[in-house]
Amino acid sequence: MEIHFLGTGSAYPGAKRDNTSLCLTGVSSQILIDVSGNPCLKLKQINIDLGNLDAVILTHFHIDHIYGLPSLLWGMWLENRKKPLTIYCDYRNETKLNHWLDTMEADQWAIKFPIIIKTFNGNIKENLFTKGDFKISCFPALHSVPTIGLEFMYHNKRIIYSGDSEINSHIQAYSHIDILIHEATFARKNVPNHASLRQITDFYDLDTIKNVYLVHLSDNEPYEEELNRLGMRHKIKIAEDMEHISVKNNILQG
Repeated sequence: MEIHFLGTGSAYPGAKRDNTSLCLTGVSSQILIDVSGNPCLKLKQINIDLGNLDAVILTHFHIDHIYGLPSLLWGMWLENRKKPLTIYCDYRNETKLNHWLDTMEADQWAIKFPIIIKTFNGNIKENLFTKGDFKISCFPALHSVPTIGLEFMYHNKRIIYSGDSEINSHIQAYSHIDILIHEATFARKNVPNHASLRQITDFYDLDTIKNVYLVHLSDNEPYEEELNRLGMRHKIKIAEDMEHISVKNNILQG
């Protein structure tokens, strides 16, 4: 399985980072987590055919995580996609998603592929997707709007994605995490609805986490200084746009 960081920036406009989104590939399925930036461009750069993407999972409905959806659907239509596309969203956001599809007038593009909306309850841990040895589950996260975190299980590897959220007791409760992909909008500041690098190291037991990748990053934050102070460069990495992680049966490769 490959985890591609299509963007690693926060909602604040970044000079070199696109807004945060991920793509999971190589598990007999190709799944996009949130839709920011120019999704068609990014998918093509990692050799994903727009006709083959299986699903989109929306963690929440803030603009920086969903604004690329019209461009994605438009590109799929122009390339004559026929395969159904599944969009997963919290049941509390289903009406908003349908309104947005109506606003796009997607039904007037003569789209030849079905758009299937599958809802989940973001207030509880719930399985979203299972295929062979690969499984995706959601769990509640703390933000200003209904938001989820995600758990990816591949063989015996557990990858946790915090989403765009505060420090999370659901993540803290895991006895072991192979990769934690966590938002760090700030290096040191504590603010509502978001997390900082300092909070990550203070709140979680890093002895139970093999690798941490920071996303949802802001320009001009002293991440490097804080990592040097903490002496955590062996464990905590600052993710970069278009970087990827390879997750094999017993091997993690950045």
